[in-house]
This record gives sequence, C-alpha cells and structure tokens, in this order.
Amino acid sequence: MNVRTLSPDLLADVEAVIDDCFQEVSDRIGGVEGFDAVWDHVHRGAEGGKLLRPRLLLTAHRAFADEVSGTVVQAAAALELLHLAFLLHDDVIDRDLVRRGGPNLVALRRDAARAAGADEATALRYGESCAILAGDLLLSAAHRLIADLDEPAAHRGVIRRILGDAIDAAVVGEHADVLLGVRGEADEEAILRTMEFKTARYSFSAPLRIGALLGGAAPSAVEALGFIGTTIGIAFQARDDVLGVFGDPQQTGKSVLSDLREGKVTLLIANARTHPEWEAVADLFGDAALDEDGAAVLRAAIERAGGL
Repeated sequence: MNVRTLSPDLLADVEAVIDDCFQEVSDRIGGVEGFDAVWDHVHRGAEGGKLLRPRLLLTAHRAFADEVSGTVVQAAAALELLHLAFLLHDDVIDRDLVRRGGPNLVALRRDAARAAGADEATALRYGESCAILAGDLLLSAAHRLIADLDEPAAHRGVIRRILGDAIDAAVVGEHADVLLGVRGEADEEAILRTMEFKTARYSFSAPLRIGALLGGAAPSAVEALGFIGTTIGIAFQARDDVLGVFGDPQQTGKSVLSDLREGKVTLLIANARTHPEWEAVADLFGDAALDEDGAAVLRAAIERAGGL
C-alpha cells in the first residue's frame, strides 16, 4: 500500500490520540506557574504535521494484517510524539527560531518573556528552556503510550526496546552532527553514519519495524523492513539537506540560511570542499550573519562543484 493512500480516518484517529495526550498532560500539571501557555503553544505547533512516522507504521502493519486496532493507532501516535520532542530539542541545538514557516516555540516564548520585560538574553534563555522541557514531556508521553499498549508483555518489551534503541541512536546521531560542525570537516562515511543515527533509525526503521511486529510479521520480515527503512531514511535526510540550502521556504517551511550559517557539514558541503573554488567562499560558510547574497554565492559554489 502506498503511504499516501491510508484512510484519512486512521490518521484522524492518530491525531485524536495525540490530542488526548496533550489534554492528559494538561490535566496532570496544568496551572503550574504559567506552563499552560507553553503547553498550548506546543499543542498548536503539533497540528498540521505530515504524520510521516505514523503513516509508515500503519502502512507496514497493513502489509501483514487486515484490521487496524486501537493499539496500532496508539503506537503510531507515540512515534509522532517522539518526533515532536526531537523537533523541539533540535531547534534549541540549531538555534533556530522558525518551524513550518512560522515562529517556533523558542521564538514564541522568547517574545512572551520580552513582553513581560525580560532582556534579550534572558528572554531567549527562557524560550530555549521551554523547548527543552516541553520536549522532555513529549518523550515521557510517548513512553506512556507504549507502556499502556494492550499487547502481550513480550510484544511490549520488544516495542520498548525498538523505541529505546531509536532514541539512543537519535541522541548520538545529533551529537555527531554537532561535532561535525565543531570539527568543520568530515568524510562521506562519517556523514552517512550520522544521517543513519540521527534520522533514519527513529523516523523510518522504527516505525516500519513496530508496524510489522504489531501486524504479526515474522521476525525476519521485521528486521528486513528495519534495514529498508534505514536505507530510505538516509536518502530522505540527504534530500532534506538539499532543501535546507536550495529549497523554497514557502513550500518547505525550512530556512535556507540556517544550515549555512550554522556551518552544517552535509554531503553537499563535503563534496563542495573538494572543488578548487571552495577556498574563495569558505569564509562565508558558518558565518552567523550570513545574508541571502552570501548564501547565493555559496549555492553557486556548491553547484559548480557538482554536489547536487
């Protein structure tokens, strides 16, 4: 089944579980010193997503089972909450203020703090703190959903391990991504390994494995789908890196300056650095004050190097 042909009702069910999770958190901790406003911003920011990971899980499940139970929908929602948590943390790490074409949680809470009289540094620190803490809550919510799955204990244990392994991989992959920026250089193998750990395992491999497992697939099929998911995920991240430099922000909701300002070492950059002309533009890469004119110079150099 094509990922795009899933029933809208199933995706609506996933969104309903996510909404319930947000409400349950509000019921538990709402009203505590202004956190309601933070959580409301997170909830609204979660709306309108592509639901890629739930789609993959549901598609893998449909390949092995005819009926989709509430348990499957719940697991799909857990992976979306995990993704939302990583997005919040990623914005802090990347010092981004934009998500899906609008201000992200960091920017929204920074602005709220500024309006309350905080200076710029304090306001930004507050916004970043909100993103970290809200991301932690989403991670907790994802684990709660998995722990409450109406599945045999052995199945729940395997799913918990898949989820835990995906989180472990994403953490070390994110660190590797940041470290590439610190070192300023990397070979293709290191970049591909970072892409696998940071994105492919949690976004593609884990959803396909969990969906197949819940559908009753044989262990060999579950692992085969995990391998396929990892491969697809690396290709997805490579494309995403291209869009982060050459994309249309109106369509992608992604800045085309952020990666260049950050000095993010991708396959594009690794290839461009092997070209003789790169030295002439190298000082622009990683410049926090890079403007669109400077970015255009870098894009031209990348294209001349044949990186695309």
